[in-house]
Amino acid sequence: MSARETIIGEDNPLGIKAIDHLEFTCESLSTPTRELFHKLGFTKTAENREASQELFTQGQVRFVLNAQTQGHAREYFKLHGEGVSTLAFLVEDAEHAIAEAARRGAEVVQEIQVFETPEGLIKTARIQGFGDVHNEFVERPANAFRSGFVKTEDSEAAPLNQRVSRIDHLTNNVPHGEMKKWVEFYQRVYGMKVTRYFDIHGSKTGLQSEVVQLANNAVIIPINEPEQENGKSQIQEFLDLHKGAGVQHIALMTANIIDTVGDLRERGIKFLDIPSTYYEDIPKRPFQVTEDISVLEDRQLLVDGDEEGYLIQNFSETYVGPLFFEYIQRKNHWGFGEGNFQALFDAIERDQMK
Repeated sequence: MSARETIIGEDNPLGIKAIDHLEFTCESLSTPTRELFHKLGFTKTAENREASQELFTQGQVRFVLNAQTQGHAREYFKLHGEGVSTLAFLVEDAEHAIAEAARRGAEVVQEIQVFETPEGLIKTARIQGFGDVHNEFVERPANAFRSGFVKTEDSEAAPLNQRVSRIDHLTNNVPHGEMKKWVEFYQRVYGMKVTRYFDIHGSKTGLQSEVVQLANNAVIIPINEPEQENGKSQIQEFLDLHKGAGVQHIALMTANIIDTVGDLRERGIKFLDIPSTYYEDIPKRPFQVTEDISVLEDRQLLVDGDEEGYLIQNFSETYVGPLFFEYIQRKNHWGFGEGNFQALFDAIERDQMK
């Protein structure tokens, strides 16, 4: 069986291997987001000066800052401000991916392009994704990123003591009534399956969400919509600030969240504040943590799980427009912390009563 046959199949019709990178559009490369990436432990590893682009990496995570004055990234910036304008997927065969995506009804916005580099051929193509976001398919040698990018030394780099390893998931926010449309898009075009659904109600945080993902867990995308149009939910607030659909948050996986978040807090990254009453209920919930609860409280970390396992997580403040970052450590549990919503509501109410 060839490498291609092991990747391209009924449950992965486009042959996606991983998230290659996320492209952040910005006004200029002097944006505060550049400093933010350094604070988050990323290192600038390559740049394309002619195209006003810089590549930042950490583990398997790649972020591209794009300050081009023309093209899709600039148009996205004009419409929405800074944010993720392109989701790029590493594929086994870019020509197959774009042809199969078109056959499945995707709108092609860039036909296959081929670039010769000393390391080998790089092939890219694009389809229209949700909102104004592009989905790019990339086929490239392992030791080459893009044509025109030159490796750099980063004098400002400050790696984390416990770095993140990969993008765990990235969440799409869409207007009320559009969640099912985009779930169907990911199912039809990418062959993804719905693995979770939740409907959460609160005074400000009402939302509906479905999670779509590839069978190999290479790409996991929760899709949120507000429970009502023009309401006061967090999802609607994002849509209002971003002026439409967009990537709400990026979840980064770590093997030791206590160390990772501790390091980030020392660097000035701000996270969600958790009331002390939240930690009173942890022993009553249907999972058993091995960490010291006082340490979790000191780091202000959330936990959620079931009889099989649990996860530890927390969320940063918004840092790129209304976009924020999640840090997550999984211990045999592939949920998204949905149990924390009710736990947080209850804890905040008790805290208010005190």
